[in-house]
Amino acid sequence: PVKLTAQELKRKTSGKWEAKQANLTIVSDLDGTLLAAPKKVGGVLVHPKLGESATYAPLVELLNRGASVVGVTGLEPGRERGGGHWQPHHHAQAEVLGRDPAGGAQGRQGAAVLETGMVLYRPDPETGEPVEDESYGPFPGNEKRFLSKQLVDKLIAQARLGVKEWFTDLKNDPSMLDAGHWLHGLAEKWSKEDAPVTNDADQTPRIELRGPSDAQVVGVMIAGVPIQYGNKYLAANFRAFKDEIHGQPTGRLCYDCVVPGLSKHLVLKYLLRTGALARGSAFALADSPSGNDIGLTEYHNDGMPFVSVCGQRGKVGHKKLLNCHVGHNEVGSGAFLQQLVDHWDEFGGFHRQAGSEGLLTLEMMEMLASQAAESIEKKNEWSDWP
Repeated sequence: PVKLTAQELKRKTSGKWEAKQANLTIVSDLDGTLLAAPKKVGGVLVHPKLGESATYAPLVELLNRGASVVGVTGLEPGRERGGGHWQPHHHAQAEVLGRDPAGGAQGRQGAAVLETGMVLYRPDPETGEPVEDESYGPFPGNEKRFLSKQLVDKLIAQARLGVKEWFTDLKNDPSMLDAGHWLHGLAEKWSKEDAPVTNDADQTPRIELRGPSDAQVVGVMIAGVPIQYGNKYLAANFRAFKDEIHGQPTGRLCYDCVVPGLSKHLVLKYLLRTGALARGSAFALADSPSGNDIGLTEYHNDGMPFVSVCGQRGKVGHKKLLNCHVGHNEVGSGAFLQQLVDHWDEFGGFHRQAGSEGLLTLEMMEMLASQAAESIEKKNEWSDWP
């Protein structure tokens, strides 16, 4: 990805981004939402492609009709990770940023906000390539903040202790996980050795340093400790740094330590303030509303509903979100996006007219979420038919 100054970006886009603000905009997480979550196959971590996801067909149809997508994720471009950190997600990011390598849906607007909201990329209107918007920063004054090297070194040391303790306990008490879980095969080795610092997604356990560069670290991600054990084996080790980091379990096997205050809601706040998003014509979609996607729920009752595709209803979090819960991860996202396609003409393309509050109301989102969930249940019933 290239970088442009605010003036250069403004000149190249010539208001094209802002011109789309009244159209339907989908602010979405990627893994577990638009894409199936990565999984181990034969000991190798496989990142599913968007073209293989249940979300692909309805998403492309919505984009063809003028909708936009803002992808908000913890990924980072340009870092080597299993043959290229960016590579496993090229298809998804191309969709998000406005290029479709499969053909069609050309010329649409979109954006990707990476590092959980620290860096904003918009598509070059001529090439579709990701361009960093250097005028963006999530904190007051559009500031970016990073973890000091000294702090990062301390976090790595504590993370290694926690990971080693976890695998030691797993080795001594296999009942901590299901008998067939693949982590059992790692317990003997990693109860004795330090987890490596690497961005190779095929390596478990590992400690990833996330940020624009090694000198600008936004967060430290630890992979290899199941989410239900993250607080016991990692959070306790990080308590001494509670004023310097924000830590929480994320995903299925991960724990994140990020810059304090960094949240996906800062992305929404910035895009709303600058007119790139408009209340009444945008909604958020994600699978971890009580975890690292909690920031996307910020405006649920304030003009930008949040649709949950969390795999477990009990982990949705705040009860205000339950009426907008579809579940089923990327399958749920696909079903919900299909509802938008099906009702597109009925609701005028969900387009917000100038001076209006917009058609994309919370009540509408709740109705579509309910219908999406019902459609999945009906499909499951038919698949179970003898």
